[in-house]
Amino acid sequence: MIFFNRLHIKFGIIEKNKVDCNSWMLGNEIVESKKIRSLKRKNEYTGIRQLRNELLPKKEIIYSSSGKPSLIDDTTQLSISHSSQSICVAISHSPLGIDIEKIDDRILKVRTKFVNCEEKQLYDYDSIEDLTVLWTIKESIYKLLDIRGLKFLDDIQIIERTRDEHSCLVQANGMRKTYTLKHEKINNQILTYNIN
Repeated sequence: MIFFNRLHIKFGIIEKNKVDCNSWMLGNEIVESKKIRSLKRKNEYTGIRQLRNELLPKKEIIYSSSGKPSLIDDTTQLSISHSSQSICVAISHSPLGIDIEKIDDRILKVRTKFVNCEEKQLYDYDSIEDLTVLWTIKESIYKLLDIRGLKFLDDIQIIERTRDEHSCLVQANGMRKTYTLKHEKINNQILTYNIN
């Protein structure tokens, strides 16, 4: 497990093969974990609680109907992501959206679903790493805003890029707002998070 701070955000990351299946859980979390049949999902559920135990001991994580996580009786903002190799939990006192993804060539197959023409000027359309950065930006925005039906291709557009910082315009449901996000590379993965 690694823990680190970036600006107003505290992060915890654990590799999936390092999750302790005996991690402490609240009573109802133990009951819930026993209902999970998929070993992959059970590992993710346990890993999230293992990170939570370090970041916010004994705080219960609940999920909205859309799947957005939050804490019972605590205003701390929480965002969760997992890649094929890691689980990441981040907390902040400001609204938060994060995403972590392994850099993998499978992203080439879906790039037409999330990269618009203007973004092809800012990102290399054939670069697996650039496409992964772009995907994680849009996924982070999606988690931050929690708007049903938000379209990666049409509603979320990156309008400026400077190295590891990205300006993103969201236009959906009568809303028009710009967000700033940062990304970093950690163990062949891209971690992206909003900074405003």
